[in-house]
Amino acid sequence: MRRAIFIGGISIFLVLIFFNFSLIAQKDLRPYVDKKLCAKMIRKGKEAYMRGRYLEAKGFFRKAIQADPTSKEAWIGYDLSVIYALAQKVEKNTGYLTPESPKVEEEGPPTPHPKQKEEEEFVIEEDEGC
Repeated sequence: MRRAIFIGGISIFLVLIFFNFSLIAQKDLRPYVDKKLCAKMIRKGKEAYMRGRYLEAKGFFRKAIQADPTSKEAWIGYDLSVIYALAQKVEKNTGYLTPESPKVEEEGPPTPHPKQKEEEEFVIEEDEGC
C-alpha cells in the first residue's frame, strides 16, 4: 500500500515537473515583438503607399510584420501594397496578361467576330437497341 502511494506521489511529481518545463519551453518559442519599430515601419509604409510607391511600401510593411507578427494593421498594409504593386506592373507591361489577349486599340470599336457557320440540324433516328 505504501509502495503504491509512493509511486503515485513520484508520478504526480514528475508530471508537474514535465508540465512546468513545457510551459517554459513555450515562452521561448514566442517571437520577439518590437512595437516601436513596427509603428515606425507602418508609418513609413503608409507614406510610401500614399505616394504610389507600392513596392517601397511593401518593403516597409514586411519589416513591420517582422517586428510584430501579430499586427493586423501591418498585415493589411502589406496585402494591399502587394496587390497594388502587381497591378502597377501589369499596367506598365500588358505582357503579364495572357499572351493571346488582343491589344485594345483606342482608334475605334473592336472588330466583330466573323459569323460562325450554321450547324446542320441534328436528327434522331429510330434505334434498334433498348
